[in-house]
Amino acid sequence: MDKQEKVSVSKTRIGVLAVSMMGMAALAITPSYAAIARTFSLTNTGVQMLTSLPNLFMMLAGIIIGKLTASRFNLKNLTLLAILLVTIGGLLPLAFHTNFAFLVFCSCLVGLGQGACTNLTQVLISQILPKKERESTMGLSTTFINIGGVVFIMGGGQLASMSSWVNNYWIYLFSLLILLVVLVLLPFRPKVLEQNQADGLSTKIVLNKYVFYSALWAFLTMLLNNVLNNNISLFVVHEHLGATTQAAFTSTISLIGGMLCGLIVGLIGKRFKYSSIALSFFIYGLAYLLIGVFHSLLIVFVGSFLVGAAMSIAMGQFPYLISISVADNSVSMALGIYVAIYSIGGVISPFVINPLTSLVKNMGLNVFSVSGILALVIGCVCLLAKYQKNLVNNAQA
Repeated sequence: MDKQEKVSVSKTRIGVLAVSMMGMAALAITPSYAAIARTFSLTNTGVQMLTSLPNLFMMLAGIIIGKLTASRFNLKNLTLLAILLVTIGGLLPLAFHTNFAFLVFCSCLVGLGQGACTNLTQVLISQILPKKERESTMGLSTTFINIGGVVFIMGGGQLASMSSWVNNYWIYLFSLLILLVVLVLLPFRPKVLEQNQADGLSTKIVLNKYVFYSALWAFLTMLLNNVLNNNISLFVVHEHLGATTQAAFTSTISLIGGMLCGLIVGLIGKRFKYSSIALSFFIYGLAYLLIGVFHSLLIVFVGSFLVGAAMSIAMGQFPYLISISVADNSVSMALGIYVAIYSIGGVISPFVINPLTSLVKNMGLNVFSVSGILALVIGCVCLLAKYQKNLVNNAQA
């Protein structure tokens, strides 16, 4: 009986981690930014709408999924629907790609599905896995997010380089594979969830200030993180550091950084119990200053690796910090609020960073050096405000 239970938990864990691989699906088209901008005569900010606007729909997904999961909707059905949205939004441009507005609409569908998957991954971990597996699985989820990102971004870039940017969208066939894995491995009625319901836990949702503090710092994380996503492809091409293939590989280096760092997020969280989030901002600062100051493809690779590591640390820690700051019955809604707020950071990133860069361009600063300075300032504020120390010391679990 114990052996059967162990196998069941293992299959469930694999199914949950498969869902997390959808966490960067909206970025699959970024290697083709330059080509799309030329096709539709777009500015940098214009073409970046393909990834900035989907973040708005990620915000909506966070609110919707938080409400639905709190209302005891079946988690497996919601997860399959979310993956299906990514698949439909990703494959439609293969048939209709002559209108940029339609491409943005499809990207928003992908963003809605991705946002739902991001939220559901953490809800699934907190609600259907045994407590002893939750913290380690939250850390591993960042690794699998980046593995999925490698497939979507690098694969999409390779497909685009073989013919045209339209072929980039074929990479969304990968989401069909994820759909099949989740269908087979994720249980319809998890035993852990059934036990929680049988225990008669209170259904009253109570959110505290630490949920909103965490969402605010995550908002700033996404504001900074999307600087790389929105600009690295254009930067590599415009600075004559490489072509579309090199731009795609640069993004992949970032994902590898996140993937490797995700394996040790749990250890980092224990070692930097009160400062892991501030640490991530400092790493962002170092990474962007390296990219912005040294115009070298090798340095761009190093900086991109560090950005991925910073993202992995932050996004591996935030869900865990939220899960210990509220009662079990409030975790799903707390995570929904968290996803909704941090997604706004991704939406407004180009509208904040680009104008800020324009203001100081006469000082010889570019988008990456400006972002690096901003990240260091935010990291100092985070550390001095003692956000993480106060949260951990007042944790409920």
